[in-house]
Amino acid sequence: MKSADLNLLVHFDALMTCRSVSRAAIQLGITQPAMSAALSRLRRLFNDPLFLRDEGLWHPTQRAQELYQSFQPLVARWRSETLPREEFDPVTAHRVLSIFVSDYLQFAALPKVIAALSKAAPGISLRVFKLFQGLNMIETNHVELVIGHYPQPLPALRARFLFEERAVCIVRNNHPCLHKRWNLDSLLTYPHVYIAGHTGQFSQQIDEALKAVNRIRRIGASLSSYLACPFVVGTTDFVAILPSSVAHAFQKMSRSTILEVPLPLPAVNVSMYWHERHHDDPAHTWIRQLIAESISS
Repeated sequence: MKSADLNLLVHFDALMTCRSVSRAAIQLGITQPAMSAALSRLRRLFNDPLFLRDEGLWHPTQRAQELYQSFQPLVARWRSETLPREEFDPVTAHRVLSIFVSDYLQFAALPKVIAALSKAAPGISLRVFKLFQGLNMIETNHVELVIGHYPQPLPALRARFLFEERAVCIVRNNHPCLHKRWNLDSLLTYPHVYIAGHTGQFSQQIDEALKAVNRIRRIGASLSSYLACPFVVGTTDFVAILPSSVAHAFQKMSRSTILEVPLPLPAVNVSMYWHERHHDDPAHTWIRQLIAESISS
């Protein structure tokens, strides 16, 4: 039996990050027919279409996303380890990295990142932005990295999956719903806290899941901060749906109770995004690898 060509991993990585056969071919310096041939071989190898075209864009299948989560860290680590060492020394480097992260991820992810960065590269610091353009800030070069939950990322950007967590529901302690059967009707009986965040992606997915079962929720308050939400819930009869890490961290302080969400919701998938202009920068590559490793540790 002939072994699979490991070069196909590089082709697969380019297709996942570019979401375009032609752009992936340019990125790897090969012809478009050669990239199309690689895609055909990948489809035969994994017995899956991997990418489906819709309205001019290529969207990865569920199988492709699962494979990418497994393979991409290996590809990124290989690139990091094979970079010429003399081009970048984290111990002596001095650089400010501009990054866009919501308050939820500043809480859930950045403490580990900053701690690891301060030890390995004391001359490199992060400058965190709190603006509202999200991924567009990468294309306009306002920031070099974005970490966040984007179910439909811009196809031209590079990406690396970091982690996922589930969503949970929170109510105040002694909330009236706790004395009744907890189900979707109970969830929708009370006003909700809508988390607008910086993109609204998280709350939009909740509304889409409700729409799929012909239901809507009543909004009692709309917040831009995930971290403020538990404290609003703790002083009202409002209910809220939050990433599990935030709900559990503030449960005691906000005097709230955590419940399962009686509605099928996708996991909160958090990835790191960057532009092609930074992809081969040795310092940038090293920092991305440190971020991924520190968050997963």
